[in-house]
Amino acid sequence: MAAQGRYFLPRSALFVAAALDVSQDGETLLVQGADGLLAQVPRRAVTATSRLGNLRRKLEFPDGGGFETEDNDAIDALLRPRDGILHRLEKSWRMVLAAVLLSAAAAALFALYGVPATAGWLARRTPASVAGFVSRQTLEAIDGRLLKPTGLAAAEQQRMARLFRVMAASAPRGEIGYRLLPRDAPLIGPNAFALPGGEIVVTDQLVRLAQNDEELEGVIAHEMAHVDRAHGLQRIYQASLVPAAIAFITGDASQMGHIATILPGVLLQSAYSREFEQQADDDATAQMRRIGKNPARLGDLLERIEAKMCGVKGCLPSWLGSHPATAARAARLRRR
Repeated sequence: MAAQGRYFLPRSALFVAAALDVSQDGETLLVQGADGLLAQVPRRAVTATSRLGNLRRKLEFPDGGGFETEDNDAIDALLRPRDGILHRLEKSWRMVLAAVLLSAAAAALFALYGVPATAGWLARRTPASVAGFVSRQTLEAIDGRLLKPTGLAAAEQQRMARLFRVMAASAPRGEIGYRLLPRDAPLIGPNAFALPGGEIVVTDQLVRLAQNDEELEGVIAHEMAHVDRAHGLQRIYQASLVPAAIAFITGDASQMGHIATILPGVLLQSAYSREFEQQADDDATAQMRRIGKNPARLGDLLERIEAKMCGVKGCLPSWLGSHPATAARAARLRRR
Protein backbone atom coordinates (compact mmCIF):
# COMPACT_ATOMS: atom_id res chain seq x y z
CA MET A 1 0.00 0.00 0.00
CA ALA A 2 1.63 3.23 -1.20
CA ALA A 3 1.64 6.32 0.96
CA GLN A 4 0.82 9.65 -0.67
CA GLY A 5 2.80 12.69 0.45
CA ARG A 6 5.66 15.02 -0.36
CA TYR A 7 9.24 14.21 -1.27
CA PHE A 8 11.88 16.69 -0.12
CA LEU A 9 14.94 16.95 -2.32
CA PRO A 10 18.25 16.15 -0.61
CA ARG A 11 19.41 18.99 1.66
CA SER A 12 16.75 21.30 0.31
CA ALA A 13 13.44 22.80 1.38
CA LEU A 14 12.01 22.11 -2.07
CA PHE A 15 9.49 19.30 -2.36
CA VAL A 16 7.29 17.62 -4.93
CA ALA A 17 4.19 15.47 -4.68
CA ALA A 18 5.14 11.81 -4.55
CA ALA A 19 4.13 8.34 -3.46
CA LEU A 20 6.14 6.02 -1.24
CA ASP A 21 6.07 2.27 -1.82
CA VAL A 22 8.19 -0.75 -1.04
CA SER A 23 10.06 -3.00 -3.48
CA GLN A 24 8.93 -6.57 -4.12
CA ASP A 25 11.64 -8.01 -1.89
CA GLY A 26 10.57 -5.63 0.92
CA GLU A 27 14.08 -4.30 1.44
CA THR A 28 13.90 -0.98 -0.41
CA LEU A 29 11.58 2.02 -0.21
CA LEU A 30 10.72 3.60 -3.56
CA VAL A 31 9.70 7.23 -4.02
CA GLN A 32 7.65 7.71 -7.21
CA GLY A 33 6.94 11.12 -8.68
CA ALA A 34 4.88 12.22 -11.68
CA ASP A 35 7.92 11.76 -13.95
CA GLY A 36 9.13 8.49 -12.53
CA LEU A 37 11.38 7.21 -9.76
CA LEU A 38 12.73 9.96 -7.55
CA ALA A 39 14.61 7.96 -4.95
CA GLN A 40 15.20 4.46 -3.69
CA VAL A 41 16.47 3.89 -0.15
CA PRO A 42 17.24 0.71 1.85
CA ARG A 43 14.45 0.38 4.38
CA ARG A 44 16.92 -0.24 7.20
CA ALA A 45 18.61 3.11 6.52
CA VAL A 46 15.40 5.14 6.91
CA THR A 47 14.68 7.05 10.11
CA ALA A 48 10.98 7.66 10.79
CA THR A 49 9.33 9.80 13.43
CA SER A 50 7.11 7.89 15.86
CA ARG A 51 3.40 7.80 15.27
CA LEU A 52 1.48 10.17 17.53
CA GLY A 53 -2.25 10.19 16.85
CA ASN A 54 -2.90 11.49 13.35
CA LEU A 55 -0.01 13.94 13.22
CA ARG A 56 2.03 14.05 10.02
CA ARG A 57 5.06 11.77 9.99
CA LYS A 58 8.41 12.33 8.38
CA LEU A 59 10.94 9.84 7.01
CA GLU A 60 14.56 10.92 6.73
CA PHE A 61 16.88 9.39 4.10
CA PRO A 62 20.67 9.00 4.35
CA ASP A 63 21.32 11.40 1.43
CA GLY A 64 19.52 14.28 3.21
CA GLY A 65 16.23 13.83 1.41
CA GLY A 66 12.96 12.96 3.09
CA PHE A 67 9.33 12.06 2.75
CA GLU A 68 6.39 13.53 4.64
CA THR A 69 2.85 12.17 4.79
CA GLU A 70 -0.35 12.08 6.80
CA ASP A 71 -1.04 8.49 5.76
CA ASN A 72 0.11 6.90 9.00
CA ASP A 73 -1.48 3.54 8.34
CA ALA A 74 0.44 3.18 5.08
CA ILE A 75 3.71 4.13 6.77
CA ASP A 76 3.08 1.55 9.51
CA ALA A 77 2.52 -1.08 6.83
CA LEU A 78 5.66 -0.07 4.92
CA LEU A 79 7.87 -0.04 8.01
CA ARG A 80 6.45 -3.08 9.75
CA PRO A 81 7.58 -4.92 11.81
CA ARG A 82 9.84 -2.21 13.21
CA ASP A 83 7.04 0.17 14.33
CA GLY A 84 4.10 -2.20 14.49
CA ILE A 85 4.33 -3.41 18.09
CA LEU A 86 4.93 0.06 19.52
CA HIS A 87 1.98 1.50 17.68
CA ARG A 88 -0.32 -1.29 18.82
CA LEU A 89 0.71 -0.64 22.40
CA GLU A 90 0.05 3.07 22.01
CA LYS A 91 -3.42 2.39 20.60
CA SER A 92 -4.46 0.04 23.43
CA TRP A 93 -6.12 1.89 26.32
CA ARG A 94 -5.68 -1.20 28.46
CA MET A 95 -1.93 -1.15 27.92
CA VAL A 96 -1.81 2.60 28.60
CA LEU A 97 -3.77 2.12 31.83
CA ALA A 98 -1.53 -0.76 32.86
CA ALA A 99 1.55 1.38 32.19
CA VAL A 100 0.15 4.22 34.30
CA LEU A 101 -0.67 1.88 37.19
CA LEU A 102 2.74 0.22 36.93
CA SER A 103 4.47 3.61 36.97
CA ALA A 104 2.44 4.70 40.03
CA ALA A 105 3.29 1.46 41.85
CA ALA A 106 6.97 1.84 41.00
CA ALA A 107 6.96 5.44 42.25
CA ALA A 108 5.26 4.41 45.51
CA LEU A 109 7.72 1.57 46.10
CA PHE A 110 10.66 3.88 45.43
CA ALA A 111 9.26 6.47 47.86
CA LEU A 112 8.67 3.85 50.58
CA TYR A 113 11.81 1.78 50.18
CA GLY A 114 14.12 3.23 47.55
CA VAL A 115 14.44 6.73 49.01
CA PRO A 116 15.21 5.59 52.60
CA ALA A 117 17.66 2.97 51.35
CA THR A 118 19.43 5.47 49.10
CA ALA A 119 19.48 8.12 51.84
CA GLY A 120 20.98 5.61 54.25
CA TRP A 121 23.65 4.62 51.75
CA LEU A 122 24.58 8.26 51.13
CA ALA A 123 24.62 9.11 54.85
CA ARG A 124 26.92 6.22 55.74
CA ARG A 125 29.40 7.27 53.05
CA THR A 126 29.33 11.01 53.61
CA PRO A 127 32.85 12.26 54.48
CA ALA A 128 33.36 13.63 57.99
CA SER A 129 34.31 16.99 56.52
CA VAL A 130 30.92 17.29 54.84
CA ALA A 131 29.10 16.27 58.04
CA GLY A 132 31.05 18.94 59.90
CA PHE A 133 30.11 21.53 57.27
CA VAL A 134 26.41 20.66 57.68
CA SER A 135 26.74 21.01 61.47
CA ARG A 136 28.31 24.46 61.17
CA GLN A 137 25.62 25.60 58.77
CA THR A 138 22.92 24.38 61.14
CA LEU A 139 24.40 26.10 64.17
CA GLU A 140 24.73 29.36 62.26
CA ALA A 141 21.03 29.15 61.43
CA ILE A 142 19.78 28.64 64.99
CA ASP A 143 22.41 30.07 67.37
CA GLY A 144 21.39 33.55 68.49
CA ARG A 145 17.85 33.05 67.20
CA LEU A 146 16.37 30.01 68.89
CA LEU A 147 19.36 29.09 71.01
CA LYS A 148 21.22 31.31 73.47
CA PRO A 149 24.34 30.76 75.60
CA THR A 150 23.70 28.44 78.51
CA GLY A 151 22.52 29.95 81.75
CA LEU A 152 23.43 26.95 83.88
CA ALA A 153 25.56 27.56 86.94
CA ALA A 154 29.21 26.59 86.69
CA ALA A 155 28.66 23.55 88.92
CA GLU A 156 25.85 22.32 86.66
CA GLN A 157 27.96 22.80 83.54
CA GLN A 158 30.79 20.81 85.15
CA ARG A 159 28.32 18.07 86.05
CA MET A 160 27.02 17.87 82.48
CA ALA A 161 30.57 17.79 81.10
CA ARG A 162 31.44 14.92 83.46
CA LEU A 163 28.36 12.91 82.48
CA PHE A 164 29.07 13.56 78.83
CA ARG A 165 32.65 12.28 79.12
CA VAL A 166 31.46 9.11 80.82
CA MET A 167 28.96 8.34 78.06
CA ALA A 168 31.35 9.31 75.23
CA ALA A 169 34.02 6.98 76.61
CA SER A 170 31.70 4.01 76.15
CA ALA A 171 30.23 5.16 72.80
CA PRO A 172 31.50 4.00 69.37
CA ARG A 173 33.33 7.24 68.52
CA GLY A 174 35.04 7.62 71.88
CA GLU A 175 35.62 10.80 73.85
CA ILE A 176 36.90 12.83 70.89
CA GLY A 177 34.04 11.84 68.61
CA TYR A 178 31.34 13.96 70.25
CA ARG A 179 31.05 17.50 71.62
CA LEU A 180 28.57 18.81 74.17
CA LEU A 181 26.88 22.13 73.39
CA PRO A 182 24.75 23.35 76.32
CA ARG A 183 22.26 26.00 75.27
CA ASP A 184 19.42 28.01 76.77
CA ALA A 185 16.26 27.60 74.66
CA PRO A 186 13.24 29.34 76.22
CA LEU A 187 11.27 29.14 72.96
CA ILE A 188 11.92 25.43 72.49
CA GLY A 189 11.80 24.04 76.01
CA PRO A 190 13.19 20.67 77.12
CA ASN A 191 15.08 19.44 74.08
CA ALA A 192 18.23 17.74 72.87
CA PHE A 193 19.43 16.98 69.38
CA ALA A 194 22.50 15.72 67.59
CA LEU A 195 24.27 17.32 64.65
CA PRO A 196 25.91 15.19 61.94
CA GLY A 197 29.43 16.23 62.94
CA GLY A 198 29.02 14.79 66.46
CA GLU A 199 27.88 17.93 68.29
CA ILE A 200 25.06 17.31 70.78
CA VAL A 201 22.91 20.21 71.95
CA VAL A 202 21.21 19.85 75.34
CA THR A 203 18.98 22.69 76.50
CA ASP A 204 19.06 24.16 80.00
CA GLN A 205 15.36 23.43 80.26
CA LEU A 206 15.95 19.71 79.80
CA VAL A 207 18.79 19.68 82.34
CA ARG A 208 16.60 21.38 84.95
CA LEU A 209 13.74 18.97 84.35
CA ALA A 210 15.91 15.89 84.90
CA GLN A 211 15.91 14.54 88.46
CA ASN A 212 19.05 12.40 88.41
CA ASP A 213 22.23 11.72 86.44
CA GLU A 214 20.92 8.58 84.76
CA GLU A 215 18.10 10.50 83.08
CA LEU A 216 20.61 12.88 81.53
CA GLU A 217 22.94 10.04 80.62
CA GLY A 218 20.04 8.35 78.83
CA VAL A 219 19.42 11.50 76.80
CA ILE A 220 23.11 11.80 75.91
CA ALA A 221 23.33 8.13 74.90
CA HIS A 222 20.21 8.50 72.75
CA GLU A 223 21.63 11.48 70.90
CA MET A 224 25.01 9.81 70.44
CA ALA A 225 23.15 6.94 68.77
CA HIS A 226 21.64 9.41 66.29
CA VAL A 227 25.17 10.59 65.47
CA ASP A 228 26.52 7.06 65.10
CA ARG A 229 23.71 6.03 62.75
CA ALA A 230 23.86 9.31 60.76
CA HIS A 231 20.12 9.84 61.25
CA GLY A 232 20.36 13.60 60.71
CA LEU A 233 22.05 13.18 57.34
CA GLN A 234 19.55 10.51 56.35
CA ARG A 235 16.67 12.88 57.08
CA ILE A 236 18.02 15.70 54.94
CA TYR A 237 18.94 13.26 52.18
CA GLN A 238 15.41 11.89 52.23
CA ALA A 239 13.96 15.39 52.11
CA SER A 240 16.13 16.43 49.16
CA LEU A 241 17.38 13.26 47.53
CA VAL A 242 18.21 14.60 44.06
CA PRO A 243 20.31 17.63 45.08
CA ALA A 244 21.83 15.55 47.87
CA ALA A 245 22.96 12.90 45.40
CA ILE A 246 24.43 15.59 43.15
CA ALA A 247 26.32 17.11 46.08
CA PHE A 248 27.62 13.70 47.12
CA ILE A 249 28.81 12.75 43.64
CA THR A 250 30.27 16.12 42.65
CA GLY A 251 31.47 17.31 46.04
CA ASP A 252 29.62 20.60 45.47
CA ALA A 253 29.74 22.36 48.85
CA SER A 254 27.26 25.04 47.74
CA GLN A 255 24.71 22.34 46.97
CA MET A 256 25.27 20.77 50.38
CA GLY A 257 24.93 24.19 52.00
CA HIS A 258 21.54 24.57 50.36
CA ILE A 259 20.18 21.24 51.56
CA ALA A 260 21.66 21.78 55.02
CA THR A 261 19.00 24.45 55.57
CA ILE A 262 16.51 21.61 55.97
CA LEU A 263 18.22 20.18 59.04
CA PRO A 264 17.37 22.84 61.68
CA GLY A 265 13.65 22.27 61.22
CA VAL A 266 14.11 18.53 61.34
CA LEU A 267 16.14 18.64 64.54
CA LEU A 268 14.13 21.23 66.43
CA GLN A 269 10.92 19.33 65.76
CA SER A 270 12.61 16.00 66.55
CA ALA A 271 11.08 14.82 63.31
CA TYR A 272 12.82 11.48 63.14
CA SER A 273 10.95 8.43 61.98
CA ARG A 274 9.65 5.77 64.34
CA GLU A 275 12.45 3.48 63.18
CA PHE A 276 15.18 6.03 63.92
CA GLU A 277 13.84 6.83 67.38
CA GLN A 278 13.54 3.17 68.28
CA GLN A 279 17.07 2.49 67.05
CA ALA A 280 18.40 5.35 69.17
CA ASP A 281 16.44 4.18 72.23
CA ASP A 282 17.71 0.62 71.79
CA ASP A 283 21.32 1.76 71.32
CA ALA A 284 21.07 3.99 74.39
CA THR A 285 19.64 1.09 76.40
CA ALA A 286 22.48 -1.21 75.37
CA GLN A 287 25.10 1.42 76.17
CA MET A 288 23.67 2.19 79.60
CA ARG A 289 23.45 -1.47 80.52
CA ARG A 290 27.10 -1.97 79.50
CA ILE A 291 28.23 0.62 82.04
CA GLY A 292 25.81 -0.48 84.75
CA LYS A 293 23.18 2.26 84.33
CA ASN A 294 19.41 1.89 84.42
CA PRO A 295 17.78 2.68 81.02
CA ALA A 296 14.36 2.90 82.66
CA ARG A 297 15.33 6.34 83.97
CA LEU A 298 15.13 7.65 80.41
CA GLY A 299 11.50 6.51 80.31
CA ASP A 300 10.85 8.44 83.51
CA LEU A 301 12.20 11.62 81.91
CA LEU A 302 10.12 11.13 78.78
CA GLU A 303 6.93 10.93 80.81
CA ARG A 304 7.90 14.00 82.84
CA ILE A 305 8.52 16.00 79.67
CA GLU A 306 5.15 14.96 78.31
CA ALA A 307 3.40 15.99 81.50
CA LYS A 308 5.06 19.41 81.34
CA MET A 309 4.86 20.14 77.63
CA CYS A 310 1.61 18.53 76.53
CA GLY A 311 -1.92 19.70 77.13
CA VAL A 312 -5.25 19.36 75.40
CA LYS A 313 -3.74 20.88 72.25
CA GLY A 314 -1.01 18.26 72.04
CA CYS A 315 2.74 18.42 72.42
CA LEU A 316 4.92 21.32 71.41
CA PRO A 317 8.18 20.48 69.64
CA SER A 318 10.40 18.89 72.28
CA TRP A 319 12.72 16.01 72.91
CA LEU A 320 9.66 13.77 72.93
CA GLY A 321 9.76 13.88 69.15
CA SER A 322 6.86 12.90 66.93
CA HIS A 323 7.30 9.10 66.93
CA PRO A 324 6.68 6.79 68.65
CA ALA A 325 4.22 7.54 71.47
CA THR A 326 5.84 8.43 74.79
CA ALA A 327 4.06 5.68 76.73
CA ALA A 328 5.26 3.05 74.25
CA ARG A 329 8.84 4.33 74.35
CA ALA A 330 8.89 4.42 78.17
CA ALA A 331 7.45 0.91 78.39
CA ARG A 332 10.01 -0.43 75.93
CA LEU A 333 12.86 1.17 77.85
CA ARG A 334 11.63 -0.39 81.10
CA ARG A 335 11.27 -3.83 79.52
CA ARG A 336 14.87 -3.63 78.33
